[in-house]
Amino acid sequence: MAVDERSVIEAVSGLGLRGNEEGLIPAFGLYLTRHFSDYYNAASFAYLHAAEKKGPAAVAAARAGLIEAGHVCAFNTFGGIMLSQEWEAVVLPMLESREDWAHGIVAVINALGWGMWKIESLTPGEELQVSLRNSYESEGYLANHTTRNEGGVCFLGTGGVAGVMNLLYHGDIIDRPALTPDFYTKLFGAPERFVAEETECRAHGADACRIVARRAGSAGA
Repeated sequence: MAVDERSVIEAVSGLGLRGNEEGLIPAFGLYLTRHFSDYYNAASFAYLHAAEKKGPAAVAAARAGLIEAGHVCAFNTFGGIMLSQEWEAVVLPMLESREDWAHGIVAVINALGWGMWKIESLTPGEELQVSLRNSYESEGYLANHTTRNEGGVCFLGTGGVAGVMNLLYHGDIIDRPALTPDFYTKLFGAPERFVAEETECRAHGADACRIVARRAGSAGA
């Protein structure tokens, strides 16, 4: 693995990701925002808990919707980062393989304040396993709610891990495709897409949150 994660984190942290007079952060060819995690968590978990009062079908729909938000975030944010001038200047010179691209985007993610992501294993074109420590979703859940018996709460994280695999091994972000609605549908709606699940979560007692992405329909997916 050729990526110097510390150098990437230091470089991204030095970009001065601060809002302008309109509250927007122009970086990576995108307009980002600095969002209060407690606000996002409150909305997400209120939705989840309301669904739990209505039964399993409502819970499944709520979880799918929250993970879909992670897909949209990964597509636009991760995809935009990997197409940006900042990526070309800071990260791309370190990359020797498609797998390095996965390590590179995880290094950038670790500079954004979402917790510490670590690639535990990566089987090219097949499976990605990521652990998350200090996930703002699970830690935020535990700060305001009791431990859950089952079901992780890192919805953005889950959608994000699926997004990394879809961008790299399904949509081929290396070829610099346009991030259009049709391309999004191809990545996240096709039968051969990658889907992810949170197999362990701090919200139900694990020491860290762990997410695995595999092709839809494959064993364990």
